[in-house]
Amino acid sequence: MKKRGRRRIEEADHRTTFLKSAERTLDVLEFLSKTRSIGITELADTIKIGTSTAHRILATLEKKGFAIQEPDTGKYTLGHMVFQLARSVMYMIEPLKYVRPHLEELCKKTGENVAFGVITPGKDRTLILAEQITDKAIIAKPILFQRFPFHVCSCGKAYLLTLNDNQLKAALSKDDMMRFTEYTPTSLVIIRKQLMRFRKLGYALSKDEFSVGLSTMASGIYDAEDKFAGAIMIVGPAFRFTDKNIKYWGKLLLETTTKLSLEFKAKGII
Repeated sequence: MKKRGRRRIEEADHRTTFLKSAERTLDVLEFLSKTRSIGITELADTIKIGTSTAHRILATLEKKGFAIQEPDTGKYTLGHMVFQLARSVMYMIEPLKYVRPHLEELCKKTGENVAFGVITPGKDRTLILAEQITDKAIIAKPILFQRFPFHVCSCGKAYLLTLNDNQLKAALSKDDMMRFTEYTPTSLVIIRKQLMRFRKLGYALSKDEFSVGLSTMASGIYDAEDKFAGAIMIVGPAFRFTDKNIKYWGKLLLETTTKLSLEFKAKGII
């Protein structure tokens, strides 16, 4: 017991040290983003860390391409990897200004929460980037900035509709199709059957699959290169997702995503 207790203390100390180191590294990156260039001593004094610590962090960032040491001055500035990261998320941010008005309009027409989701850069999750909340008394819990596995999210399923069979297998292998409720689809066979139905409907559905009592439906938006750019998703309590409402909302959803796809193409958004 004593050895086990000592080991736990050591592991906790290791985690604390790691978190402090990560926090300091992020502090350095944040400061570099606010200044043109800076030397090791000046940086150490500014963010209150030791000179050796500042040097070690900058050397690591330089090795990974997140910082560059200027040969003439010896000072450091942001490296190319920072801009590569920025580029990887810009495609998610640019569409928002076109999407928001449509979210508001669809929210008013359906009386449910409406969200805009994209696929993460690693293509392993759905990320909710924007959300319009209805003013009804009983609503679904807000999901802004949350990430969801493809197999339980209608936005993710809208993306799966664009994949061939090999791509589908690869995408779902990253998810491992974890079970969240008794209604969660946990096999490729079930997902394929769902996708066959959704292709006929023109939109994807998820009922009680992530959380019992929660239902969503989504339709994809396509960019100027006719690639999946995200999806508009209606989110609400399962009891309001009646066959009649689903049929009506599905029509509104398809009208909205068709308009947005045409707008993305006209604006050259990719």
